[in-house]
Amino acid sequence: MISSVTRKLLLGVSALVLVQAMPGPGPLAGQAPEDSDHAPVGLLPGDPLQRLGIAAGDLRGAGSNPNIRYLGMTRFLDKARAVVTGTLDDSTDFVPRAIDALDKYGIKATIAVSTQREPISLLWERLREAISIGHEVASHSRRHQCQWPDTESFCREAYSQDEIVGSRDDILGKTEQPYVWTWVYPCGNCADYEFVHRRLMQAGYLVARNYPDERRGGILVPDLQTWARDPYNAAFTQVVQKKGGVAPAGRTELPDLNAKFDEVYKGEAASGSSINKRYGGGIYHFMSHPQWLDYGTDKFFEQHLAYLGGRPDVWYVPMGPLYAYQVVSENTVVRPIQSKDGWERFAVCHGLDPAIYNNSITLEFRVAGGRKIEVRSAGGPLPERAPKQLIDRWNLEYFRRAGDSALVTVRPNTIVELRLID
Repeated sequence: MISSVTRKLLLGVSALVLVQAMPGPGPLAGQAPEDSDHAPVGLLPGDPLQRLGIAAGDLRGAGSNPNIRYLGMTRFLDKARAVVTGTLDDSTDFVPRAIDALDKYGIKATIAVSTQREPISLLWERLREAISIGHEVASHSRRHQCQWPDTESFCREAYSQDEIVGSRDDILGKTEQPYVWTWVYPCGNCADYEFVHRRLMQAGYLVARNYPDERRGGILVPDLQTWARDPYNAAFTQVVQKKGGVAPAGRTELPDLNAKFDEVYKGEAASGSSINKRYGGGIYHFMSHPQWLDYGTDKFFEQHLAYLGGRPDVWYVPMGPLYAYQVVSENTVVRPIQSKDGWERFAVCHGLDPAIYNNSITLEFRVAGGRKIEVRSAGGPLPERAPKQLIDRWNLEYFRRAGDSALVTVRPNTIVELRLID
């Protein structure tokens, strides 16, 4: 059953790896015109079980082996209690320094750049390095056009194919990043227009982050602590930056910044009909403009990063892969199949394009008596991960033990096998 969030994400998503070499700013091949109904893309045709070579006769009922029992998929990767993600906006000289600060404390972020606005030509090398260690580069358009207030006519002109598709292709051409998952609205303009959402979907973006009501301080604490209901108008938890732009204030007081993270980590806002209703901890998403930060271990930005970092029960992940993970986790099916040579076997699959959705998910198994096990995926052994290692990637494969549980982290469209070691 595909949720409404997943359905919107899948509408208009294109396999960029197949079309990124196409010239010109026009619509991508196979896409419906802007104002027509979207045909689902990003979904592969056919039965994912059949692609794994699994026939109906290979399936079996759950619970046939009491020693190894599948419990379900964890909410966050590797059963993390909470998530920390950050976004940095604008192509400025301060971007490398901000990335250095993130790396110092092990925080992963989405770095949103305007791809034809200088000093972008001086930033690409540092951005490529950032991608290689787990950050994401997002589109902040090509030219960063802004207008207060925005109007429909402004947005129709500013959100041209040149800006949306062109900036995406600039990132793909200048870096080794395999996909561009995230758009960040320049100045927060145009985030409320559905036709803008459609244009972003048609270009393949999975999520678009807003910057709400800057003039009246709406950007200070939007207070989103989970996934956005509408991924094309996605907010964040709070800003971490000095006063800048047209905002009436900044947010730099360390006790306030840290207290908001604590609230997300503990799940204190998850009650009643709140948009943040959830179980356990949530998603803490801070955003910053690197040019509106102070740097140094005695300054608010690095002190807050130090408070966030180094927690083994937190998943550190950029925004785009985090939203891709939501789609993958909602669409992955786990089916027990016939045992073989003492291995308990499970087909783990979805019908999503792995060129877009290259995420791992985590399956939890109960192992009787906490006995030793070995685990395989696609016929090869999975390495066992030591406890308390940081969770700071989104596509690795391994397993780890947590008491009587075995947490198996794999990319779907595989057969997972577990066997007791006598």
